[in-house]
Order: sequence, then structure tokens, then C-alpha cells
Amino acid sequence: ALFKALNLKDADFKFGLTKVFFRPGKFAEFDQIMKSDPANLAVLISKVKKWLLWSRWKKAQWCALSVIKLKNKIIYRRQCLILIQNRVRMWRVYKQYAP
Repeated sequence: ALFKALNLKDADFKFGLTKVFFRPGKFAEFDQIMKSDPANLAVLISKVKKWLLWSRWKKAQWCALSVIKLKNKIIYRRQCLILIQNRVRMWRVYKQYAP
């Protein structure tokens, strides 16, 4: 969104895991745009930082929810396993001692 707001095309840059890669000559153009308006730059940087914090918080919330769901699934399966074992043991004893 930041690069589209600065009128850079999708073909001019690519995102890596931790870096942004620019085509030759496009970084100088991006740098010139960023240096042209310092007041706007401060607002832009604060918005980007806010968005990054928000996205990391949402990711942390999603991870915590996933862990809770996994824990509940493990507990449910353990309870089902104990119930199945109980029924099988009961059936074996019944077969062994039934008249």
C-alpha cells in the first residue's frame, strides 16, 4: 500500500521475507520521493509503524487462538481414547466371563 501510494508499479519492487527488493534505478526514485516532503514522511512512517504493530498483534492473537484450539482437540481425543479403551476392556471381560 505504501509503494502504490507513491505511484510505484508492482513490477518495480518485490517483497522478500525481511526486505524489499527494487529494480535498478527505482530505489533512487523512491529515495527522492521520500526526501521531498519531511513532514509527510514523518506521518507516513508513523502510519507504517502503527500498521506493522497492528498486524503483528493480530498474528499473535491468531497464534494464541490456534494453540488453544489444538489443546482442546488433544484433550477431546484423549477423553475419547479413554472411553474406547473402557468399552473394549468391558467387552473383553464380558466375553471371557459371560455364560
